Amino acid sequence: MSEVSGGSLKRVGVWSLAAIALVCLFFAQCVRTAKMDSVSWDESQHLYSGWLSWTHADFGFNPEVPPLVKMWDAIPLLHRDIQQPPYTGDEFKKEGFVLGQRFLAANGIDRTLIPARTMAAILSALLAITIFLAAREMFGDLAAIFALALFTFDPNFLAHGSYVTTDIGASLMTLLAVYAYYRVVKRPSMARMVVLGLAVGLALTAKFTGIFIVPILAVISLLELWRRRDEGEAASGRQMAVALVVASAIGFVCVWAIYRFRYAARPDGLALNPLTGAYLQQLTSPLSRGAMVFAARIHLLPEGYLYGLADTKISAASLPSYFFGHLTHGASRWYYPGALAIKSTLPFLILLVATVIALVSRRWRVQREVIFLAVPTVVLFSIACASDIGIGYRHLLPIIPLCYILIAGCVSYFVSRDKKLAYAFGVLLVWQVVGSFAARPGLLAYANEAWGGPSKTHLYLSDSNTDFGQQLRYVKRYLDEHPGRPCYFAYYEQGAADFRDYGIQCQVLPTGAGAWTGIGAMHFGNDPNVSGLVLVSDGILAGTDIPGKMNPYASFREVTPSAVIDRAVNVYEGSFRLGPAAALEHVEAAGRLQQTGNFQAALGEATEARTLDPESAVAWKAAGDALEALKRPAEAQTAYRSALGAGELDPVFGKAMVEELQKKTGGGGR
Repeated sequence: MSEVSGGSLKRVGVWSLAAIALVCLFFAQCVRTAKMDSVSWDESQHLYSGWLSWTHADFGFNPEVPPLVKMWDAIPLLHRDIQQPPYTGDEFKKEGFVLGQRFLAANGIDRTLIPARTMAAILSALLAITIFLAAREMFGDLAAIFALALFTFDPNFLAHGSYVTTDIGASLMTLLAVYAYYRVVKRPSMARMVVLGLAVGLALTAKFTGIFIVPILAVISLLELWRRRDEGEAASGRQMAVALVVASAIGFVCVWAIYRFRYAARPDGLALNPLTGAYLQQLTSPLSRGAMVFAARIHLLPEGYLYGLADTKISAASLPSYFFGHLTHGASRWYYPGALAIKSTLPFLILLVATVIALVSRRWRVQREVIFLAVPTVVLFSIACASDIGIGYRHLLPIIPLCYILIAGCVSYFVSRDKKLAYAFGVLLVWQVVGSFAARPGLLAYANEAWGGPSKTHLYLSDSNTDFGQQLRYVKRYLDEHPGRPCYFAYYEQGAADFRDYGIQCQVLPTGAGAWTGIGAMHFGNDPNVSGLVLVSDGILAGTDIPGKMNPYASFREVTPSAVIDRAVNVYEGSFRLGPAAALEHVEAAGRLQQTGNFQAALGEATEARTLDPESAVAWKAAGDALEALKRPAEAQTAYRSALGAGELDPVFGKAMVEELQKKTGGGGR
């Protein structure tokens, strides 16, 4: 008996050591990414928001996501003397990006960002540990190590695992809540219910998709009761109901606790912009609008939480989505199935399909674990597919750990029945490992071999699937290796970051994000011609910065780049006429002059823009606005009609401008 017990302990020790080694390897890879990638979209404002939440109890700066993960990532900054950029009072999204960039620049980008990314990498390591523990309890040691090994070499988690964003945090908290409830159902106790409640609270305060966690657990409960019918098993229906009530109550308290039990989103002297009442009116659904207004009136939840929850719906339709070469307002219902097929590894997809077949054919007859793992996967995937937001595979990350555990359980079952199958599954695992290393550098742009690999991802997807603005260190290295030529850079993230903060000495080409945040672009004068190196980010080319016909860099899609940096920055070498981009710079100048009341100078800039790009609708409109302010209505009408007839006026992405121009002209065109 003692020999058997000793052998069992030895096996447990071996599995545990293997798990520790894999977690450490995963963490090391994440830390490497933290040091190699430049700041990505959202990171600067998320980090600044986390610091403000700790030090000023300001939950209205960057309210788009709850504060938990941001505050976790900001912990290393609490011991430092931080330079705080002054508030601008702008609309909350603009202020978030502007001050986030200034915050990092003022406090040292690497000194501020890398410790925060290390905290994010710790969350990723905790996710890896949770995968191992959950898989081991559900399916045993072999399943646990197989699930962990697949996860350790998942290119998408390695790419995002150290970013100061909420996707990994949401993945961890979702899995924790599901696993905690699994343990409650297996052997209910008040202690386990409290742990479940804390896990639900973490999910609610990590990302707004956390609001679905209790309904998901309720569906699991119903299916669990239906599955067992009259069998006498662990938790009764009453106990499950009590567990969900307790978890909901604790989760509710957790939401209020992280906002310091205060309704107001911002401390005294600061206000949300726009104000909550006005912003909630932008909800297009009468039902959603009524419910949110009522919740705000009775202070059901903190103001910052309600505001951010509403923003997930309000901002969704305004984000362009790029899918298979086409740009749309809102995401195609095929966006996330397509992203899953393109950006998941082939070993994962093969194993997932095999697992589904085994379950449907009833060759693998596990029940409770399938319910706990499949229900949240199906529900969250369905919610993503129904969403209007289609900006990245990263929004699917919370379902992938659940799938890895389910897959590993299936693998463990079939290996236990036929040891020879271990070789086939081992080949798939080796493929996962080799594929992960072969895709480097540039893991963020990962696509599997069936779609041509990472170098082809941009043909199907854009935004955070390929270009999260993270390439500046690689750009700097490339330019250092190719000195002596003037360079011009249309950088996707310009505004949320400034590429010049990384020592890149290129001229700033005009972009939509740069104009919106007020980062000045180069002055073309009346000459739109440039010679040297022109760098254009993939997000710019795809049109997710300035969409549709209005994209001033669309012509570069027909030009073969001489190099591609980190899968997402295209380098064009030679002489180019940048008429639309030069016109955009003059339109920006016209707008600034118009705001200061210098209408004649604004007209001059708009006229120059029209000369540089006669088909620019924004140039004609800027001229019309200046002429109208100068009390020259007939000429203003002519300019507005020319704007309506301009070749670059996009009826889909320029819909608001079309409606404004139609009101000004009574519906007439050029």
